[in-house]
Amino acid sequence: MKLAVIGSFLIAILHSILFYGQKLGISVFLFCLTFCFFIIYVLEKNNKIKNKKALILAIPILLISATYFIFNNSFFYVANIFVLMLLTAIMIVLAVFNKTTLRLISNRIVYLILGPIEFLEEAVGSIIETIVSFFKKKEVSKEKNEKARKIIIGILIAIPILIVVLSLLSSADSVFSNELGEVIQTIFDLDIFKSTTYTNLFFRVIIILLISVYLIALLYNILEDNFGEKECTEAKKWSIDKTIGNTILTILNVVYLIFCYIQISVLFMKTGNMQSYEYAEYARQGFFQLMAVSVINLIIILLTSKRNEVNKKITYTKIMNLCLSGFTIVILISSFYRMFLYEQEYGYTFLRLMVYFALATELILIIPTIMYILDVKINLPKTYFVIIVLMYVFINYININSLIAKKNIDRYLNNSSKYEIDIDYLQTLGVDAYQEIERLKSVKNTKIRDEVEWYLKRIENEVSDMNWQSFNINKLRAKFYN
Repeated sequence: MKLAVIGSFLIAILHSILFYGQKLGISVFLFCLTFCFFIIYVLEKNNKIKNKKALILAIPILLISATYFIFNNSFFYVANIFVLMLLTAIMIVLAVFNKTTLRLISNRIVYLILGPIEFLEEAVGSIIETIVSFFKKKEVSKEKNEKARKIIIGILIAIPILIVVLSLLSSADSVFSNELGEVIQTIFDLDIFKSTTYTNLFFRVIIILLISVYLIALLYNILEDNFGEKECTEAKKWSIDKTIGNTILTILNVVYLIFCYIQISVLFMKTGNMQSYEYAEYARQGFFQLMAVSVINLIIILLTSKRNEVNKKITYTKIMNLCLSGFTIVILISSFYRMFLYEQEYGYTFLRLMVYFALATELILIIPTIMYILDVKINLPKTYFVIIVLMYVFINYININSLIAKKNIDRYLNNSSKYEIDIDYLQTLGVDAYQEIERLKSVKNTKIRDEVEWYLKRIENEVSDMNWQSFNINKLRAKFYN
């Protein structure tokens, strides 16, 4: 455990350097890169990795962590912290098991987080043991120890002599005295001599120790405990009775048939006599509810499609599930179209674009679901997980704030007589939308121009004090854009 102790302590120091009192930026990527390498190395060194394919999750972990120095989205700024922790925990659990179930993964993730509490005593003991062994090792080399002792004695003797000599030299030469005085004053003006610095140093040391102890306890939890040896028992298979399931599917399909007919006739074919704004309000009435319905449908399909053995025959249940899948696709398209109509009337926002993303993800999930219904050999939970992770990485990299600003500004500039622009909302998009919002500097509306000027100055002040830990590409672009 000596390697784990030293590595954990270095990781804790790195955490303090990158994050203590700093804004997030390239620091997140550097920490995730180091932490992933450390965890993988320790697990490999102790022969705990049984499933090397799980290490592929390090790729989305690093890609998501890299968004902190590329973009500056306030939602992902917070959400990605929890996503990174979850993906790292899943990677560790999958890596130490040959075979897993959803129940086992969820159970082991909870134990991975809370289990280290049991090993706090061992963690502290291992730190003390490592320190003691370090000094014992030094005592073995008497020559080096004696040399170091003599150097320290020489420094201690030289200090009072140096004080006397410097005092005499200062008295002998006024220029030297002035220069020496400036050097001493500069040294005592440093932050290290201020009381606030002592306080910060105290808290940083405490945080470093706490993180070190937790990481060592975490490694004890994985390496010393039977963390990866828990028996992977198959979850009890359960499903809805065939007759009950078919009855539910039949009733739902009849309801969805009627609903989809109304959607096609009213929403898609536009047979109503509503004005555009009324139509947009109608479209708004339900896209979130329809998203929820589509999720319920997926759950029902999975429950009623459970089987103990592969059955290639076309059964009534399969037909009903395929119909339900088809109606779910229509419902998702209806939700998509409702959002599109509302967006065309009222503009683009983060929530509305995230709805598109969620709908697109659900549509993609329908594909493996249909394969599952048709008894195609597929690991559905793993497929769902891969699709969701890939889609989440994708949404992180499209620079959604810049896209929102561009769409709204294009809409306004192309037809300012019909559409208004919510400049207050655009300002909440931060530095990611800097270059797009700057296009509004030349509009005729003086109020908008004044708001844009205020926003640009605020962003310039924000990016002016960027340090290396909080380095961000979009901030750098805004800094040198003009």
